[in-house]
Amino acid sequence: MISVVIPTRNSEEALVRTLATLVTGAADGTVREVVVVDGGSEDQTRLVAEGTGCDLMSGAGGVWARCAIGAAAAQRGEFLMFLRPGVLLDPGWESDFQAAAERRLRHGDSRFAAVFRLASDDDTVAGSFKHYMLRLFGRLAGVTHPDQGLIISRNFLRELGGFNRRDGMAGIDLMRRIGRRHLVRLRTPVVRVIADGQDGTLTGGGAVGALAGLLLAIRLPVGMIAGLTGRKG
Repeated sequence: MISVVIPTRNSEEALVRTLATLVTGAADGTVREVVVVDGGSEDQTRLVAEGTGCDLMSGAGGVWARCAIGAAAAQRGEFLMFLRPGVLLDPGWESDFQAAAERRLRHGDSRFAAVFRLASDDDTVAGSFKHYMLRLFGRLAGVTHPDQGLIISRNFLRELGGFNRRDGMAGIDLMRRIGRRHLVRLRTPVVRVIADGQDGTLTGGGAVGALAGLLLAIRLPVGMIAGLTGRKG
């Protein structure tokens, strides 16, 4: 049913934790394959991928460029799930997605994508505030956080033109093209517990990232934001 694509770079421990949450999905046939696209790790990431039976590939470029490589290589699943290393899925995510997919397909609608509910493992005041601001920003900007993952049918992704950017705005651009009407928000919570040296923000860090975030919040076109912030594809 699902081919999972995970872009990695120095993600050894993070990959181990994420793969552990996919075991039950693999056992019941929901997860048909896991494609790991590695961007030049210097730790044991590649050994972890090979040792756990993942299909391992090498890929240059950023996170979304490697997602595109993995999407093209994945063969077994009707749906593609893009997941960052270090993200943990709660038990029962498989039935949550299957029920949502069945509801859509029952009404003849195969043009949909799904994301998980973003949770936080930081219960401090600062952590709760950061989590609240991330969710608020996502709603204002009309995008989702990369840690929420993305499940989309192979045919719908192809219809949308796939990842047609190769810069840091590629994921945001794809979510904009999917649109709110075609996006299913699953009940299953996910949390990213381990960072792995890849950009974990929506737009990147620093002043340029802050500017990109502001421009997203006022709903400027992604291409214009990329041009104004120097993030052209």
